[in-house]
Amino acid sequence: MRLSSGFLPALLLFIYSPALLARTPDPPAVPSPMAALTRDSLPPAPAKARQKIEAPYLKNRLKINVSSFFLNNYSFSYERSLTRKISFVAGYRFMPRSVLGNISLIKKIVDQVAKDGDGIKNDINKLSLSSNAYTGEFRFYTGHKPGPRGFYFSLYGRYSQLNIDYAYEYATGSKTYSIPIKASTKMWGAGLMIGAQWLIARRITLDWHILGGHYGSVSGDASGLADLSAMSPSDKEAVKEDIEGLINIGDKKFITATVTNQGVQAKIDGPMVGLRGAGINIGIAF
Repeated sequence: MRLSSGFLPALLLFIYSPALLARTPDPPAVPSPMAALTRDSLPPAPAKARQKIEAPYLKNRLKINVSSFFLNNYSFSYERSLTRKISFVAGYRFMPRSVLGNISLIKKIVDQVAKDGDGIKNDINKLSLSSNAYTGEFRFYTGHKPGPRGFYFSLYGRYSQLNIDYAYEYATGSKTYSIPIKASTKMWGAGLMIGAQWLIARRITLDWHILGGHYGSVSGDASGLADLSAMSPSDKEAVKEDIEGLINIGDKKFITATVTNQGVQAKIDGPMVGLRGAGINIGIAF
């Protein structure tokens, strides 16, 4: 059989070109638009969406201590939240000049513990007081509710001034001497207190000072001008011992007095202990 003239070149081309037998490659895969939207390619969620959103709370309290009225004291405080459960309180208290025996609560207590004719009833009517105090306090609240609510314990410092007027009398065998003593003292102290505070209405707060105490120091001066030229040296020494014995712990005295013909001079220097507690404060939250 005679081959056609075009068959041989075609056969040679087939033998020496095996690549012609290879499969034609598939076209490159085109990624699906939906497959491109993987988890890593999605934008991150907002930070607020990943965290628990804290409920807003009122950070300020303005209060007045209503229980201090029974001691003729007027006490005010302002409280500001520093963090979710920590706050700072600034307080001011003052007492106008008052005769101790005229204060209703003091009078009721003395009537219960003292008998008629006791010297204590006569002494408190001779004693007049006035004072003021400044208090700074850090509070640490418990509980899950945000803001200054719930039980707390506090660390506080206090500076106060106390002015005393006392109609001191000393009787000898022949004469009674009246020595009007005026004293001015300054006191510094630091201490601890526990309490609790609640919102009893949407913006009305109740703050209960349960119990606290502080320790510090007291210093001051006292004087009483009077003509003591007719008083004997032994009586002057008795007046000195009487005044120095007003404040003492054991054998240690904290008043040093000098008695001359012109009257009495004294220095006050020693430790001081103070109490806080049973205080009811009403205020507004904002």
